Amino acid sequence: MATPAPRFAPLDVVLLIVLGTVWGSAYIFIREGIVLGASPFPYAAVRYAFSAAGFAIVAASLREKFPNRRALAISAGIGGIFVIGLYGGFLYWGEQFTTGAYASMLSTTSPILTVVVASVLLPQEKLGARSLVGLAVGFAGVGVLLYPQLQSGPGGWAGPTVIVGAFLSAAVGVVLIRRYGMGRQGLWQIGAQFAVGAVLLGVATVVLPGSEAFPDTAGVWASLAILVLFSSLCGYFIYYLLVHRVGPVRANAVTYLIPLSGIGLGAGLFGEPVDAIEIVGFVIVLVGVALVILGSARSTSPGS
Repeated sequence: MATPAPRFAPLDVVLLIVLGTVWGSAYIFIREGIVLGASPFPYAAVRYAFSAAGFAIVAASLREKFPNRRALAISAGIGGIFVIGLYGGFLYWGEQFTTGAYASMLSTTSPILTVVVASVLLPQEKLGARSLVGLAVGFAGVGVLLYPQLQSGPGGWAGPTVIVGAFLSAAVGVVLIRRYGMGRQGLWQIGAQFAVGAVLLGVATVVLPGSEAFPDTAGVWASLAILVLFSSLCGYFIYYLLVHRVGPVRANAVTYLIPLSGIGLGAGLFGEPVDAIEIVGFVIVLVGVALVILGSARSTSPGS
């Protein structure tokens, strides 16, 4: 008999709102650091290096058991390359050409892309009729989101397209970790992913021309500190706490909150514009995500 899904307690609702806020703010402060002159690759590499050190300190302080070599290697290799390295490189590069609010709306493509990748790489992931309809609706919403950028020519749609590529890379990594990994990702493993991502983007900084700018200014360091302390350390800690309390399916309800906080913070703090057609596309994508989640909820048990 399947284990009943845990219900949201009041504390879980609070944690979900906090998580949506800190993860939604990431897109805003990534954009802010870039606007202040930081090149995407070194900016991401420095954030990931500090985040890796922070996770190691927290893991040691909590006396978390160190994972075995295979689990650590799989996590660092797959997660470090796809979930952190390529994802961060694509996302930070793409945010040169978009607002943070718009990038946060594009994050709604993540669960849809994850379902598509899982259906290909995980034999046990079967898509029902409702999920297939949800995918169709979701991709239609993505088309609406990208439509204004597509009209402006290659210079306009290159950034958003690369950002969607970032979410595709993360989806591939998450699914591969689920297929080849060994259970839940602990703090040591998350830290190892950030360390590998930092190395990859550090190499990109050196190899690629014109990508070494990192202004030593208060604004850049303040944005970086927010990304490390809140979006990385607090965000991932809260996320895995929620996964433990209510299961991964319900924890991923944060997908609905990330764009809301991104839009609110972007417009409120930095006056980033949001077009009506972007809101329409965002709502369509959310409808698709809801259909996908409802279609897969019956066959997905918490903690799987």
